[in-house]
Amino acid sequence: MVATMHRLAATMLVLLCCCCLFLAMQQQQLQPAAGGNRASPSCIPHERDALLAFKQGVTGDPGGVLSSWRRHGRHDEQDCCRWRGVRCSNRTGHVHELRLGSGGTFPPDLFGQISPSLLALDHLEHLDLSGNDLAVPTGRLPEFLGSLKNLKYLNLSGIPFYGGVPPQLGNLSRLQYLDLSYFGGDTNSTDLSWLTHIPSLQYLNLNGVDLSTVADWPRVMNMLPSLRALHLSGCSLASANQSLPHLNLTNLEELDASGNSFHHPMVTSWFWNITSLRILYLSDTTMYGQFPDALGDMTSLQVLDLSFNYYDDDYDDGKDRIMTLDLKNLCNLEVLYLDLSHLHGDVGELFRNLPRCSLNKLQELGLSSNHLTGMLPRWMGQFMSLVVLNLGGNNLNGHVPYEIGKLSNLTHLDLNTNKLDGTITEEHFASARSLQCIDLSYNALKIEISSDWQPPSTLEYVNFASCQMGPLFPGWLQWNVSIAYLDISSAGIADRIPQWFFHAFSNVWFMNISNNQLNGTLPVDMGSMSLQELYLSSNKLTGQIPTLPPNIRTLDLSNNFLSGPLPSATRSTNLNQLSLFSNRLTGHIPKSFCKYQQLFVLDLSNNFLEGEPPLCLGVTEYMEFVTLSNNSLSGKFPSFLQNLTKVVFLDLSWNKFSGRLPMWIGSLTSLRVIRLSHNKFFGSIPMNITNLSCLQYMDLNNNKISGSLPIYLSNLKFMTNTSMMRCNDGPDRIDSHLNSLSTVWKGQELNYGSIQRIVLTSMTSIDLSSNDLTGEIPEEIVVLDALVNLNLSRNHLTGVIPKKIGEMRSLQSLDLSRNMLSGEIPATMSNLTFLSYLELSYNDLTGRIPSGVQLDTLYAGYPSMYIGNIGLCGHPLQNNCSSERHAPKQGGLGRTEEGYGIPFFYLGLGCGFVVGIWIAFGVLLFKRNWRIACFRLSDKLYDKVYVLVATWARARQTQTD
Repeated sequence: MVATMHRLAATMLVLLCCCCLFLAMQQQQLQPAAGGNRASPSCIPHERDALLAFKQGVTGDPGGVLSSWRRHGRHDEQDCCRWRGVRCSNRTGHVHELRLGSGGTFPPDLFGQISPSLLALDHLEHLDLSGNDLAVPTGRLPEFLGSLKNLKYLNLSGIPFYGGVPPQLGNLSRLQYLDLSYFGGDTNSTDLSWLTHIPSLQYLNLNGVDLSTVADWPRVMNMLPSLRALHLSGCSLASANQSLPHLNLTNLEELDASGNSFHHPMVTSWFWNITSLRILYLSDTTMYGQFPDALGDMTSLQVLDLSFNYYDDDYDDGKDRIMTLDLKNLCNLEVLYLDLSHLHGDVGELFRNLPRCSLNKLQELGLSSNHLTGMLPRWMGQFMSLVVLNLGGNNLNGHVPYEIGKLSNLTHLDLNTNKLDGTITEEHFASARSLQCIDLSYNALKIEISSDWQPPSTLEYVNFASCQMGPLFPGWLQWNVSIAYLDISSAGIADRIPQWFFHAFSNVWFMNISNNQLNGTLPVDMGSMSLQELYLSSNKLTGQIPTLPPNIRTLDLSNNFLSGPLPSATRSTNLNQLSLFSNRLTGHIPKSFCKYQQLFVLDLSNNFLEGEPPLCLGVTEYMEFVTLSNNSLSGKFPSFLQNLTKVVFLDLSWNKFSGRLPMWIGSLTSLRVIRLSHNKFFGSIPMNITNLSCLQYMDLNNNKISGSLPIYLSNLKFMTNTSMMRCNDGPDRIDSHLNSLSTVWKGQELNYGSIQRIVLTSMTSIDLSSNDLTGEIPEEIVVLDALVNLNLSRNHLTGVIPKKIGEMRSLQSLDLSRNMLSGEIPATMSNLTFLSYLELSYNDLTGRIPSGVQLDTLYAGYPSMYIGNIGLCGHPLQNNCSSERHAPKQGGLGRTEEGYGIPFFYLGLGCGFVVGIWIAFGVLLFKRNWRIACFRLSDKLYDKVYVLVATWARARQTQTD
């Protein structure tokens, strides 16, 4: 018994000692130190040297991330375990972790290279250098990182490496987390088999790495049974329809294959049987066809993104439309994005196939830009967890159900661009306590909400464009002081800007109230608002423009009745788009405009401005669009334009500019459109204007330009169909509110549309009409086979029409009238099958008119197209050509095909008269008898005339008496 008690006591003592030892070890592990590490033991000296060597490879550290890494100083400052980003073992002092990721900030925290000194950190398990610019000097991902064999975590995402991923990374057999992602880089891999040597890998991110040549990527991934997250977005993967006999990815929870062009039926993909998936991103993969039945069995899914899987509707044969979608069993689904996915069918049927479990978890539903039809179901209020609902860009009709207001958790509601009608009242928002963003734009809806109604939520984004809200300004908006984005354009508002405008919208940064009938003046205190973009075009606003808001970037007040001087640029120096065209503004362009150094759009056309533009405008080096047309501006060609090397669109037409066109105009190589018409420019066209290889629209009509047409027209590459040029697509950056452009088209001034349309549709035109140009039309002009409009009328051009003009097959309008062109109309003219307007009148053309259905059709529409060319003959004219020389029968006064015509007839007549006179005088000079007889005859005639006149005079006098 005593022995038993002793044994029991000994056992208890051993257990007590073990517990004390365990507690001591736990306390040691939990005890914190400064900077997250124990102060003792300190770091290993050779590891500190390795870190300092790594710091030597960092050439830039603007944020002072490594400022605490020092060799000298106090003892605690030399301890590398206290350095920023360094984590050491509390037990051994070895460096275990190096956390130097920049967190996605720009610019990066560190610049330089990854030093091989890191190899001295034998115990390093965690290495994070993400988001830094550490790709120098070679730019390649370092191979030596494959020797850090204790690594479990490696994050090099966001580092701009290029070249191949080194297979030496396969030596990191203990690795569990690997991130090499970088979008926009040039990293690639032709073989991923090295991944099979990392059996413990749980997280793999290769987003942006080019894997286009890796056909067996699913087989490689299938050999990583521990994998939980796989990210292969934007990897140029060719397909996902490989066959896997046995699926090992039973632990995979997250798969991102978005941004790859698989372009095969959706049902053939290999990953539909991975039932463990919680997150599946397959957006922008160009997969098509019906959803697989297996999708309904993936009950673990929480996030499913199949958006942006579309193709050209012009090739829609109906086979690949997604008509059915059965997701009733996906009770864990929280996020579903099917935007732009070729969905067809009734929206009510689609809602019936969504998860409707007792504990519905669906929070985000994106179905925009599809082909859904029908009416919104009234029972959609059952989806009480919905936070985001996007049904914009479909063909929905009918009323918006009141039940949508029961979605109390809804923050974003988007029903834009449908065919919805009816009336929206306060009842639609009665319980919408969380609503922040609402977009009902471009529907036939009428908004009838009382001015006194105060919404239960805090709206931040409001878009009712093209909805009927007027005629009074919607007063209920004054209670939404948190609105940051407001678009009520084309809303039928015919009212003055209310007095509460400034206070209610003081936080708005985007405002669009254009295309209404707002009247009155702009708010005087507008300069104190937070506006960055303001669109008030096409209203009836009057008065002067007040002080602009200090943060304004885009201002469009065009098509109003604003008067007075231009606003002074005192505070709003961030302005980059200014559109004030079609107002009644007067005075000069102020020099303060030179403060707009970020300006890239300046449209002051159709006003009453005068004087010379300030020279200092040349400091706006980002300027791409300069439109000053239809004013009374004067002076020489504005010299400030010489510095605007990025200018794309230049319009100085309908002003009083004069002088010669400068030679440096050929240095504006980004020019796409130049309009200088209706000014007083003179002199010749600079020959180096053909250096403008991106030029697609040139209008110099109605000036006094003389000289010949430029040669080397083939340098205008953009006007040729063989051009593969890439020119500045400036219109992508501008708004459609900018001024439109008109041109002399088919004999009359026509509005061709917006500037965007001119440039983006590559409409090509040359108009040099109504000038004093001389010389011949260069034969080289026919290389401009992309030219749509050519107008050289009302000049003094001579010579013949280029014989190969039929090669300009894109021509739709050709006007060569009122020149002095001679010769025949080239037979190739009938090859211009797109030609819809031809004007050759009032020249000296001769010969037979070429035959062709196209020319006959043109003549039927414009019977005056040949008038004033008396030497032309043949169908469709009534002047027949002779059978021998094809000469027109016009009393001997018409031109023959050899080119003799009316001028030569008069020349011959004059010469004959002179020769006849000299023959008569010669005979009288050498024949004395003839000379005497001639003089006697003249004397007799003189006597008879004298007697006759004297007798008539005397008889006249007698009658008078």
